[in-house]
Amino acid sequence: MKNAVIIGAGNIGRGFIGQIFSDAGYEIVFLDVAAPLVDALNAAGAYPLELVSSDSAERRIISPVRAVNGRDPEAAARTIADADVLVTCVGAKALKFIVPNLTAGVRLRAAESGKPLNLLICENLMDADAVLRGLIDPHLTESEKALLGLVETSVGRMVPHPDKELLEKEPLLARAERYGYLPYDADAWLGDAPDVPALVPCSPFRFMVERKLYIHNMGHAAAAYLGMLRGYTLIADTIADPAVRVVVREAMTASARALAKENDADLDALIAHGDDLIRRFGNRALGDTCERVGADIPRKLSPTDRLTGAARCVADAGMRPVWHALAAAAALFRYEQENGGDDFTPAECFASLTGVKSGDYYDAALAFFDLIRSGAPLEALIARADRMFEENGAV
Repeated sequence: MKNAVIIGAGNIGRGFIGQIFSDAGYEIVFLDVAAPLVDALNAAGAYPLELVSSDSAERRIISPVRAVNGRDPEAAARTIADADVLVTCVGAKALKFIVPNLTAGVRLRAAESGKPLNLLICENLMDADAVLRGLIDPHLTESEKALLGLVETSVGRMVPHPDKELLEKEPLLARAERYGYLPYDADAWLGDAPDVPALVPCSPFRFMVERKLYIHNMGHAAAAYLGMLRGYTLIADTIADPAVRVVVREAMTASARALAKENDADLDALIAHGDDLIRRFGNRALGDTCERVGADIPRKLSPTDRLTGAARCVADAGMRPVWHALAAAAALFRYEQENGGDDFTPAECFASLTGVKSGDYYDAALAFFDLIRSGAPLEALIARADRMFEENGAV
């Protein structure tokens, strides 16, 4: 039996990647540094997964499963060297921590078999392959590097944390929506395409990364920050609010138009994708929270990430990123609530986080921020956005 070694036994690892490889007949091997989780997975040899919608649930048992402690360097290297396929889903910030085990495993594989090894990078990170390449390059020879395929993916399934009560009863439980496809960079894969139905080869792949980041992730983040303004806890309640839905849909549509223009892509298909996402955001059974989706504001406002990156994409297409600026203003307001003091300067903070110091996105975001600070309701912000287009032209 082939095995899929998954670095990271968290939400995406158990809630998505484990299932798609298990369904294809692979043994699932998790590599994780959380000893209690590793021990529990080994004791059970399996874990439960619930695929949920607002009105139904399907329970699956994912097996066979085993786990290896990433704090054991020899065992970790051995596991990576013996993998048929390798996957990382640890979070963008944690990639640097997997480098010692990863490079040791690649060196061992090179010395023993010399067989190529494909690594699917399942992180919400633009140019994730280049980032990881930069981390591992100093530790491998050219011949060792040539054995490792760094393959970007686009993770579309939403997998929030199960609530505490459920986890107390079943610590290994993962809950996820039913969406079950993983697009990957076909040009980066070494050797024959994998026989895994849920893996979808795409070329060129950058379009898929931008679609995920600038439509899906951007819309999700916008909903989270606007939901916080409205006092909501759950994303499902947030997206049911008509005012929030207007802003999220307008921003997603603007991103879709920009991506269609940039990539000569089907605009109707991109808008339909956004419409489907909005309905998926309303999946109440996921229990997804604004706090989780809106975490790590500096990353989400950074120059190439979901809010600012999407705004730049829209601006580059000759349009005005007003709706993205509204969402960014809500994120900046949340950032001030969490980190600001008497010396907080919105303009300086926005410029520092986004790398943007002038232009429509900058001006509109700060105007919206002032309105939010003054207590203006979201409906007033939407009216102001409409006036911005009237004052400066419809584009």
